Amino acid sequence: MIRVVLMTDFSEAYANKIIKGLASYSFERNPIVLCKMPMSVYASGGIEKVLEFAVKWKADAIIGQFHEKENLDIFKQNGIIVVSQDYRVRFKGITNITADYVEQGREAARYFIKQGVRNFGFYGLSGMVWSDERRDGFLAEISKSVSGATVSITERSSMDEIWWYDLSKLTAWLKSLIKPVAILACDDNMAFHIIEACNQANDPGLRIPDDVMLLGVDDDEPLCLMCSPTLSSFNTLAERAGFFVAKQLDERMKLPMEERMAAYADVNVMPGPIVTRKSTDIFFNENPYVKKVCDYIRGHYTENVKVDDLVDLVPMSRRMLEKLFLREMKVSIHQFIIKLRVDKMISLMNKGNSPQEAADAMGMDPKALSRSFKMVMGVPPTEYKKSLAKKRESL
Repeated sequence: MIRVVLMTDFSEAYANKIIKGLASYSFERNPIVLCKMPMSVYASGGIEKVLEFAVKWKADAIIGQFHEKENLDIFKQNGIIVVSQDYRVRFKGITNITADYVEQGREAARYFIKQGVRNFGFYGLSGMVWSDERRDGFLAEISKSVSGATVSITERSSMDEIWWYDLSKLTAWLKSLIKPVAILACDDNMAFHIIEACNQANDPGLRIPDDVMLLGVDDDEPLCLMCSPTLSSFNTLAERAGFFVAKQLDERMKLPMEERMAAYADVNVMPGPIVTRKSTDIFFNENPYVKKVCDYIRGHYTENVKVDDLVDLVPMSRRMLEKLFLREMKVSIHQFIIKLRVDKMISLMNKGNSPQEAADAMGMDPKALSRSFKMVMGVPPTEYKKSLAKKRESL
């Protein structure tokens, strides 16, 4: 049995996913006893108060959000393993629960670029490693891939009282952006601020997603669904990371004390799929006819969409529409529809659905969908699902 003090913000989906991973390991392998310590203990009594409690409780380890200037060696001196959940910085000499945040930012940019975006924004928290690096990756990918893109950044300087924010400043920034614009928020909480600012402004130029396409990070499902419109978010596999933190603690507890306190490798939170909801459910294109057709297809791609149906939407012949679409989108109408179907199937399988369940959820014929999937991905959905499971097992 391993006794672990967990000091984090329990209102955050990210932290609760880590707890689920710890619980999963506890159930499968070696029991873990958790003591949930609120951040208020740390805020009011400092690191010494946390240590006093951990020693009294006979903790084997502590997982927490720590400030960069703290002397965490005091835990080691008392035989307590320290694991830092990324808060402001990555620590040296201890295990960090962290991630490739730069790549997350790059992937968010690629997601937006596929939607035809040329104007971008980032809303973050300066001085936080996970926000700073997501910003850097986001900007790097845009610079690399979009010639002539416009990019605007606004950041808050503190996580203290994160519930409070100045809507007037945020609204002014949003109004200043060239529209349509795609904004990456450093996490779902910050994305929620943007949605509230847009809704309260009641400005015809701040409609989501028509003018402002918005993506959060962490896929805090209750928060994402509470937003109006619902929030798209970059899911992160924090639960899996929690499992490997528990596995590492179990391994270390079997070692002599000196080796147990030695530095161990970081545990990386792997990226999951981007979960698309209403806040990004649109396609940007400067040609109004192409945009109208794309928007229609995005709303009906699981149905039997025919080109003749699309011709009725625009004042041009079938041949002219097909040529215009190919020129603007670099793919045919048929290929565009198939890609949307395959992307949706991948998203559902990433959530744990079988290929059959994914097809049922989309209301499509499994065989026809499987053929389309193999044409795009090179393998049938069953093989893709197996490779996905193997990849996660190896993480």
